[in-house]
Amino acid sequence: MGEPGNSNLNSTDTAEIEHTWNKVETASKKVGLREGISAGRESNFQVHFDAGFKEGFKNGYALGKYKGLLKAHTKQNSSETVQYPLLEKTSRGSCEVCRNEGLLEEDVASIIKQQTEVSNCNLNELFSTFGKTFKCEVPKSLDDA
Repeated sequence: MGEPGNSNLNSTDTAEIEHTWNKVETASKKVGLREGISAGRESNFQVHFDAGFKEGFKNGYALGKYKGLLKAHTKQNSSETVQYPLLEKTSRGSCEVCRNEGLLEEDVASIIKQQTEVSNCNLNELFSTFGKTFKCEVPKSLDDA
């Protein structure tokens, strides 16, 4: 056995070890880069999903409140069921992306802005039509939901 620092390796062994080390290092960097990109995408996706879910929930909740109140009011007053176009498909919450998939080409902030404008317009219309009918607070916009 030689002293520390002394090596019994010849130049061919050293070259092979260096070559193997470089391959392992390059592979590790590629895997790390791939995992970093993937984690970044997942994180970005989650942030935007959460924002869209929050907006969609507020919109669906507000529309559902109107739909439920209108149904209860109709039943309580023994009147004929009122059909109102904005309240026919509340499960989709007046989803603009569902109506126009081309919106998916836009950035998330633009989609949320457009959806919020449409939702607020719909809620304002519902409030104007039914706001005085109900004896409880109903939303005029998503800020009230």
